[in-house]
Amino acid sequence: MVGTIAQKVTIIVESDSSKLYYTDLSQLLALRVLSTYRLNSMEIAHDNHQLVLKPNSSISLGGGINYKGIGLSLGVGLRHSSESIRKYGKTKSFDIRGSLFAKRIGGDAYFQMYKGYYNENPDDFINWDKDYYPQLPDMQTISIGASAFYVFNYKKYSNKAAYSRTQIQMKSAGSPTLGLFFNYDEADSKNGFFPSEFPDSIGADLNVTAFQYFAVGVSFGYTYTWVISKSFFLNGSVTPGGGYKDIRVKTTQGIDDYKKTAHMQLALRGSLGYENKYFYAGLTASTLIRNIKTNNYNINLATEQFRFFVGKRFNVGKKKK
Repeated sequence: MVGTIAQKVTIIVESDSSKLYYTDLSQLLALRVLSTYRLNSMEIAHDNHQLVLKPNSSISLGGGINYKGIGLSLGVGLRHSSESIRKYGKTKSFDIRGSLFAKRIGGDAYFQMYKGYYNENPDDFINWDKDYYPQLPDMQTISIGASAFYVFNYKKYSNKAAYSRTQIQMKSAGSPTLGLFFNYDEADSKNGFFPSEFPDSIGADLNVTAFQYFAVGVSFGYTYTWVISKSFFLNGSVTPGGGYKDIRVKTTQGIDDYKKTAHMQLALRGSLGYENKYFYAGLTASTLIRNIKTNNYNINLATEQFRFFVGKRFNVGKKKK
């Protein structure tokens, strides 16, 4: 009796799983027009008082380009109307930012200088019946920061699809992120951060005239893109961070406090977009919130950006014969 043994052989072919989740369009020339709004706001809390200070930021109009992994965006701020200056005051600013969105890593950097702020909540302190806001024309701030992070689930989740738009996310996916950061902030107002219209008794309670701090640390967050349909997506990321900071606060009596302490911050980012191969549009928003606590003062800083854009992709490569 002769027996036959049959053996089944299975061949496994490995494939790039990222192609199932997103597609790359960096070989196309992408041009866009955009509108951007940026600001660097501050809240100072002490006892039962909370002072909200904001610059009279302008909207900028500009354009951008992406091609083969390299991108650039430039904008010019629009002039304020005389009515806007009367109501909110005049702000001089220099604000430049850059972002990196690669396959496995990402990062941000910014440099801001603002001079001229206004108080957004005068009714919390006095009976304010004017049709303009109290102003601090001599108040000025400088903010510098940078961060970098690693995307763990880079085979399924694309940061480029959500923000630089050189890729298209085809299936919903997210990823944890791990990163490093540093921040430097300083603010100065020779007569204090209270407008001259406020009673002296309020200014005596909140007598900070300047502060500066430097912070470094690590961040751990999560980012996710929900592909709503073939043409629409929604992205959001939450990235808390912690580390060390060095604080110096100056009051009307001179240097009042200098200490080293723990630092906490929160970075939020979101993107809503329309997508097809050759046309795209979207809205992005980001904010970095950090906090300083010293001598019963609680100071919150927020660096924010909002951007709307419409773009078109072009195939500029050589056509195959």
